[in-house]
Amino acid sequence: MEIKEETSVRYQGKISLITTIPKTYVKALNIESGDTLEWILDTRTETLKLKVIK
Repeated sequence: MEIKEETSVRYQGKISLITTIPKTYVKALNIESGDTLEWILDTRTETLKLKVIK
């Protein structure tokens, strides 16, 4: 199964961007306040993976 969502990105300060996590992913991955997201970028394939750390 593939789930596709889109979110807008906006500035947070001068060096970072911020977005929201769609409700679909919050429910599917049981993401809660205080959890950490680990961003893993493979520059060869331009693939981004997110790992939820409880």
